[in-house]
Amino acid sequence: MDYNVERIDHKFSEKNTIYGRWIFARLSYLLADTYPGLERTRGRGTHHFLVEDTHVFSPSLVQSFRFALYKAKITDGVEINNFQPVRGDQVVKELGIQGVNPKGLSAMGFPRINVTGYGPLRVQPGGVVQDDRTWGVADTVTWSRGRHVLKLGAEYKPLSNFNSVVPEGTYGVFTFNGTLTGYGHADFLLGLPFSSERVDPITGRKQLDSEWGVFVQDTFKVSNRLTLEMGLRWDRFGAATYDDGLIYNWDPTTGNVIVPQEALKSISPLYPTDRIRVVVGQADQNPSLRNFAPRLGVAYRPLGSDFVIRGGYGVYTATNGRFARAQGVGPFQLNETFFNSLQGGQVLFAFPNPFPAGAGSIASQSISGFPTDTENGRIHQFNFTLERQLRDVGLRLSYQGSRSRGLNYNASINKPQPSLIAFAQSRRPYPQFVNASYIRTNGAANFNALTLQAQRKVGQVTFDTHWTWASNYSNVLNLENPYAPLFWNRDPSTSRHRVVFHTIWDLPVGRGRRYFGTAPGPINFVLGGWQLYWIAYMETGQFFTPSFSGADPSNTNTSGGLPDRLANGNLPASERRLDRWFDASAFVRPPAGRFGNSGMNILEGPGLYEHNLTISKSFGITERLKFTFVAAMQNVFNHPNFNNPASNISTPGSVGVVSSIEGFAPSRQIMLRGRLDF
Repeated sequence: MDYNVERIDHKFSEKNTIYGRWIFARLSYLLADTYPGLERTRGRGTHHFLVEDTHVFSPSLVQSFRFALYKAKITDGVEINNFQPVRGDQVVKELGIQGVNPKGLSAMGFPRINVTGYGPLRVQPGGVVQDDRTWGVADTVTWSRGRHVLKLGAEYKPLSNFNSVVPEGTYGVFTFNGTLTGYGHADFLLGLPFSSERVDPITGRKQLDSEWGVFVQDTFKVSNRLTLEMGLRWDRFGAATYDDGLIYNWDPTTGNVIVPQEALKSISPLYPTDRIRVVVGQADQNPSLRNFAPRLGVAYRPLGSDFVIRGGYGVYTATNGRFARAQGVGPFQLNETFFNSLQGGQVLFAFPNPFPAGAGSIASQSISGFPTDTENGRIHQFNFTLERQLRDVGLRLSYQGSRSRGLNYNASINKPQPSLIAFAQSRRPYPQFVNASYIRTNGAANFNALTLQAQRKVGQVTFDTHWTWASNYSNVLNLENPYAPLFWNRDPSTSRHRVVFHTIWDLPVGRGRRYFGTAPGPINFVLGGWQLYWIAYMETGQFFTPSFSGADPSNTNTSGGLPDRLANGNLPASERRLDRWFDASAFVRPPAGRFGNSGMNILEGPGLYEHNLTISKSFGITERLKFTFVAAMQNVFNHPNFNNPASNISTPGSVGVVSSIEGFAPSRQIMLRGRLDF
């Protein structure tokens, strides 16, 4: 591993200062695989570069300009310490395998060989996994005038990501399962695969995207007791695409696959256009230009009061993510599979030519689509805080809330209506596809939290402790039935109650302190100057969902899902045991003809209780040499913290049973650490 950090701070004049930082990291990996000789390699490198120029035009006018560059590259199959992993094109050439890799692509890889009773013979596909390049510019102007501080700013950030991995299947995928001789190993030795699969991939592709942002903000000091903040931000999230123009969309109204005119000639000849219609049209998205987001804040100290009241409201635009909706494989790249058989005592195909003439079969196709006109969700956040200081302790009572509306989510819409009629492919709304999903824009979420916080930042004992009571609900967690209205369900990761203690105690021992205050040098060197850190976490359990498996009562080709709920299911705290955390009898498999009526995340799991203790001291050896000793104990009381229990009611032997502990809260651990600074 190579890691380098460079930094520059330079003051050109009283009015101009520049700051720069460059971080470079490079790592190399040599990774073992199932069989000797099939090791793989990976190289990873990242660059972070930032330069910021601050210019003071006057005491009331300051401009700050920033330029940043981020580059991350991951390449599989690089040479490391004179070791070069096997390359798929060389293996194909040496084995004389015909009918694969028509473009002659060269990369780390191997023709995947599956033999019944053995692990797969393969090498991770190689090439550039990620060449992510993001740069951006931003400019902010701050202008103070009278009782106003005005800020104006803008930023622009283009994004790109290049990928040239040669996917598995380029050099062939071959399965030997004993169909032809009765033994998978014998089929392999004779070169008689049951199935042969190949793909002619599209490689060397770059995704493109961009982001724009503009804002204005005014801080208005109305009086010594009242300050207002008002602002407005506008964002534009770009239309993600591929540089080669091979993108597609899907229209659920007509069932058509949509591609640009120039991409029509690149449709794979294997794509089943006899039953899936491909038409020319707009396949990328129109970014929204209506993402205006106002913000308002207030801070007020009533006359003659020890309280400070703060509040705020702001709207934030929900982004759909980098390169979202740049669909670039679909009808342009398909795998084809050939199945072997005995015909007149002869096999249909065998090595070294495991692909007979003609086209092979292709898997049933799935599709996904999105509205052409993008509608970004909007997140409304608001808060109210009451603060007061009692001597050297600060108290804060806060309410935080948010209402998210118009959130985008992906819905699987190719299910027939649940009914008593047995499932058939013809009953799907789009029988030409197996799965079909489409972006909907009516998602919502509600979050509420009340927090009581106390802080002490002076003296030998300082602390920061808070208790939070929260609820978090979303209406896009249960999408089992695309015809049903959206149901509100708890977020699984938000605990109802959470308490955190963080305390630092400068032990009152040593020179100038309560005990051994006049201790001589050697005693003070050993006993004085120690600090004790205590961090404690206590929270109620997170929520989880009951389920069933192995059946399709809705007749929609949906195996398993949510059960019917007959009763609450949560046991009283006094009755919860590791072998029966909840009442499994409160849930049953739904009857034929419909989905289950249980909600998501209705059961509460085990909570968290952990205390961590650290004691440390820095020993000054010389003026320029210092040694720091740290002794840390995690989970001081060795309290077991458990994962959620098994919740599948179709497995009666394990349902409701807690069988593992939390990975981030293990049993007691003691660590000793030393650091030498010079």
